[in-house]
Parts: sequence; structure tokens; C-alpha cells
Amino acid sequence: MPVCDGRDTVELIETQAAELTALREYLSAQNASLEQIAEEFETLEAAVADERAAWKAETERLAKQNRRLSSPWAVGLFGGYDPFRKEAVCGVGVSYVIIRF
Repeated sequence: MPVCDGRDTVELIETQAAELTALREYLSAQNASLEQIAEEFETLEAAVADERAAWKAETERLAKQNRRLSSPWAVGLFGGYDPFRKEAVCGVGVSYVIIRF
């Protein structure tokens, strides 16, 4: 094998080694980017889970409030005029709703 061919082979090997090193660095950078994206996805999923929990708690609170407000029973203050005794009256009582308007 002539010396010229050996030098060309060594030069080719060194060029390929440099290209492989550059590719290895590029892949390392891409791997770091992918790891960062994976961490951001985990953060986003945690935030979505927290938001869902907050919405669920608020929905349960509103459902409880709706059940309480839709009850036909109520306690209230009453005031008016008694025409038989000709005097003003007031009181506290329990009422049952027949018709809501």
C-alpha cells in the first residue's frame, strides 16, 4: 500500500471522527431539549390536575348551594297589619314554598 493512500485513509478517518464528534454534540443538545420539554409537560400536567381539582371542588360547592337554595322550606321574618285587632304585627316563622316566581 503506498504511503499516499495511507495518508488519505488517515485523513478520511480523522474527518469522519470530527463529523461523529459534531453529531454526538448535536444529539446531546437535542437530548437536553427533549428532557426540558418532558419536564415542561410534567409541570403542565400537574397544573391541569390542580385546575381540575379546583373546578371539581367549586362544582361540588355550587351543587350543594343549589340543593340548599332549591329547598321548599325557609325561615323568615314577617311583618304586616292585623285588621281585626287594628295593630301592626311582626314575627318569625317557617314557610313552605308552593309556587316560586
